Amino acid sequence: MALSISAPTSSPFLPAPRQVGRWSSSPSSLKPAGFSLRRPVVVARAAAGNAPSSPAGAVVTELDVVSSFSEIVPDTVVFDDFERFAPTAATVSSSLLLGIAGLPDTKFKSAIDTALVDGECNTMEKPGDRMSCYLTKALGNVGAELALQVPGRVSTEIDARLAYDTQGIVQRVHELLQIYNEHDIPSERLLFKIPATWQGIEASRLLESEGTQTHLTFVYRHVHALCLIWSQPYFL
Repeated sequence: MALSISAPTSSPFLPAPRQVGRWSSSPSSLKPAGFSLRRPVVVARAAAGNAPSSPAGAVVTELDVVSSFSEIVPDTVVFDDFERFAPTAATVSSSLLLGIAGLPDTKFKSAIDTALVDGECNTMEKPGDRMSCYLTKALGNVGAELALQVPGRVSTEIDARLAYDTQGIVQRVHELLQIYNEHDIPSERLLFKIPATWQGIEASRLLESEGTQTHLTFVYRHVHALCLIWSQPYFL
């Protein structure tokens, strides 16, 4: 199970006073100026400020520290038991669609079946175009169903094959927005997960300027994250 960090529904940004640690403004320094979450308990608790209190010597994990200033959203395909494990937000992706396809009794499978018989997709001549259309429709349909089940936002993954195509990403997000609009899901309930390439960053900038909220994925290195912070600080 992966974990994604989601800010509260009312704002896509983390409150500045609660940020953990500070980054040095010097480009030559790539280490946090405050602390590392891998350090022992006392350092993490002191830097987090509002981390949960615990007896002296008790272990405070990275999960405890992150939970003190943000909301943890499990990213998993085991999602059908909403009454027992009520989620607060959701993510819809190609891997989630694959998980749904492997669960014959899930309530979301009909959303995929509807996409596969979509008339607009079936009229496309190129097989690649048809498959992309099916994927987009399925993501939107399942995302709309999830939006009815959670009080928070639904994050929708953008096809990684568009990672180096700024206009392609923007167009795909617009297509998804149209599908969500057809299901009466307001844009304020939505986030779009975009690959963190330079083209993806530019697409995010354009979409944010339109009022569409995004977040970036595929950040694998410390330097990569710092470049995003320095170039586009409003993504934090």
